[in-house]
Amino acid sequence: MGRKKTKNDTASSPEKPCHVQGCAAPAAYKAPASKDAIHDYHWYCLDHVREYNKQWDFFAGLDGHEIEAFMKDAVTGHRPTWSRESQIGQFDQLHHALNEFIHINKARPAKLHPPLPPKVKNALGLLEVEYPYTEQTLKIQYRQMVKKHHPDMNKGNKESEEKFKKITAAYRILVTHIA
Repeated sequence: MGRKKTKNDTASSPEKPCHVQGCAAPAAYKAPASKDAIHDYHWYCLDHVREYNKQWDFFAGLDGHEIEAFMKDAVTGHRPTWSRESQIGQFDQLHHALNEFIHINKARPAKLHPPLPPKVKNALGLLEVEYPYTEQTLKIQYRQMVKKHHPDMNKGNKESEEKFKKITAAYRILVTHIA
């Protein structure tokens, strides 16, 4: 149990005599005073600390059940623990609170989309596409409307030609807005 003095021990205390009466050798080793006062030390010379260590029995005076209880408690570092059953009430409260939180958030209307610039809103209306949209849905709708309003399909119809130009411009706006 004893350990040799370090520089820090020497600096804080002058050389002490051995704790054993009649021994004049310098005490360079410390050992706990008892198992109940583990941080209170007696200082011994090398011969007497060896004797002390041979006699030291932390479990002296304890029966088998007490030793087993100590060993079981040592697993958790002698800190208190609680059984799962004793915590169920707290888990139920947490579960209830989380469910309530989720229910409240479901009841709130979700924000549909961020405010859109007027150009984008007009382009969506012209192509008859709803926000949010994917590039694939945009392409499909664009192709359908281009086929319908293409100048080759509507020979000489100025309205269709203008609509075709607007659809193409709207498509360009929406393609750049996706990214």
